[in-house]
Amino acid sequence: MPTFRQLALKGRIKKRRRCIVAALNGAPHRRGVVVKMGITTPKKPNSAKRKYAKVGILYTKKIIFAHPPGVGQTFIQEFSTVMVEGGNPPDVPGINYSLIRGLYDFSVPEKYGRKRRRSKFGMYRMPEFLQPKPDVLLEIHDEQMKRIRKINK
Repeated sequence: MPTFRQLALKGRIKKRRRCIVAALNGAPHRRGVVVKMGITTPKKPNSAKRKYAKVGILYTKKIIFAHPPGVGQTFIQEFSTVMVEGGNPPDVPGINYSLIRGLYDFSVPEKYGRKRRRSKFGMYRMPEFLQPKPDVLLEIHDEQMKRIRKINK
């Protein structure tokens, strides 16, 4: 324990916190090239197979482990170009980054028909001219109800 004199002369040194996403070098996203794809298992209470990609970040020349988000196949292989962001699956230690769907070679949207948070998983909104109009749906519903009433009489 330091004396008052030592504290007066030198003071206390604060512990520096380790940056979890240091390979991004302060940027929100970085481009990288997939070195290897693999499968690992999560921590104790959970049981599954989690995919991961070993990615070399082009700007900082660092190699990291990243998680491809979403449901379904990823179609990523060696030498695929991907975009990396910070964020991790909470039950897999050592994987502190995730890939972004819909950019570069990771452009395949997931099979799960997602309504919310689509941009994170590479899903695009259906254009308005392709979406069914609500008044047309009401007319179809009314016609179906008339048929059902005729059958029941």
